[in-house]
Amino acid sequence: MKRLLIFFTLFILSCQPVPKNVPIEKYRNQFIKGVVDVSAELKSKIPNGDHFLIISVRDLENPMPVAVLRVKNPKFPYNFKITGKNKIDNSRIMEGDVILTARVSRSPMAEAQKGDLLGSLQTKVGTQNNNILINAEVK
Repeated sequence: MKRLLIFFTLFILSCQPVPKNVPIEKYRNQFIKGVVDVSAELKSKIPNGDHFLIISVRDLENPMPVAVLRVKNPKFPYNFKITGKNKIDNSRIMEGDVILTARVSRSPMAEAQKGDLLGSLQTKVGTQNNNILINAEVK
């Protein structure tokens, strides 16, 4: 009984209303959905064996990504959804105009390497029908 009372008290205390100065709409719209595909010319260059699709989101002023989604051995076309769960730094908000970069690589690391396949798109956070075409190779 004592445990139930403690649990109930903790539950009630954790269900406090959100303060009015918190921008809930900004948090609700922190997503980007779309499809990544590879151009016909580069499909044969997708690495055999393990490879990764890395989709990064960065704002126009800062080269440091706001969010990153890594997918091991994706099938193309790949439907993606990036949300606040993919953010690197929870203190930053995904909002406004952003650049999405999709990269196919043998490595899950952040830096592009020779032979990686790239594509990018400028879009807005909170949009759905984004299409990124991977159409370039890192030389």
